[in-house]
Amino acid sequence: MSRKTVIILLLLLSIPLAIYLLMPSDAKRIRKLVGEGREAAIQKDLSRVMSLVSYNYRDRYGFSYLYLKETLKRIFKDYDSIEIDLKRLRVDLDSEDGKAKAKFLLKAVGIKNNDREYILGTEEVYESVFLTLKKERMKWRVVETYLPTREGLIF
Repeated sequence: MSRKTVIILLLLLSIPLAIYLLMPSDAKRIRKLVGEGREAAIQKDLSRVMSLVSYNYRDRYGFSYLYLKETLKRIFKDYDSIEIDLKRLRVDLDSEDGKAKAKFLLKAVGIKNNDREYILGTEEVYESVFLTLKKERMKWRVVETYLPTREGLIF
């Protein structure tokens, strides 16, 4: 084989490999979204948190996008700072309906005047959180939240 042929073969093999390694998978994008949401909530940045939520958000607890926004605004205003402990993040993609599920355990603590109050979870128990996500305008957005721990189910 000539030198030119070897170079062309290397390029043909390396381009798909580079694309695969450099382009994050949907699961990685969703993990990043959950991490960004956690950081935005810790910083009490309402606009950043809500940028991760779909305008079509609706859950089984009666929350819509606007109601969720107002609730978070009140929580951010009520506490001096917020601590969030998130673990066991798992992402499941469903190619049939174009949605994904992110499941994780969460403790959220609000601190006000040096007093700690649990917003989600307790000292002993993490809250199970299931997020349903849908791709909108090339970005994953949260369309529903489900808290099975509140119904006696543990993830």
